[in-house]
Amino acid sequence: MTCRKLKKVLTCNDFDTELASKVVLEALFFKAEAPYRQRSLAAEEANASSFRRFVERAYKYRPVKVVEFELPRQQCVVYLDLKREECAHLFPSGRIYSQAFHLGGQGFFLSAHCNMDQQSSFHCFGLFLGMQEKGSVTFAVDYEFAARSKPTEEYVSKYKGNYTFTGGKAVGYRNLFGVSWTAFMADDSLFFINGILHLRAELTIRQLGGH
Repeated sequence: MTCRKLKKVLTCNDFDTELASKVVLEALFFKAEAPYRQRSLAAEEANASSFRRFVERAYKYRPVKVVEFELPRQQCVVYLDLKREECAHLFPSGRIYSQAFHLGGQGFFLSAHCNMDQQSSFHCFGLFLGMQEKGSVTFAVDYEFAARSKPTEEYVSKYKGNYTFTGGKAVGYRNLFGVSWTAFMADDSLFFINGILHLRAELTIRQLGGH
């Protein structure tokens, strides 16, 4: 469960307060452990009893790492890592959504797609930035998509632009890498490093307005 959901458990009247506090505290301590410790704790518990509390979450939305800046301008840098198998499962028309992240009090998300390149008629990898539906605020955002790329394994800028968002709108690039899906997923692909695709999105608010 996410920390937000655990907080809801604490404030929910359906559970005994003492029990809820105990299990939420256990869950938070578990989350604080390093991943290898989490796996060993889960394994120990699985061996000790048939009742498993600590099970790795099958994320509906992929987790992201976010770095936020308030000055000199409101800005955030978002990192999304996808496994090769996750990308393979996107073919021929699938999508993966990231967890929401916030900029200027507004929720945004990334979505990775397998779609058709409109000019070349082949499948390709696309990346999009969306704004959650909420209120009637308008955001003008500068954004840049980048990905780690061989041989340097540094982040290389792939696409940049600006867009004025209103709730529920999305913007992005249908063919982020400028190659076919076959080339993107190939064994010698430049974009998978140890089986992971490393994506980065940088967002900066240009101006903030309302209706």
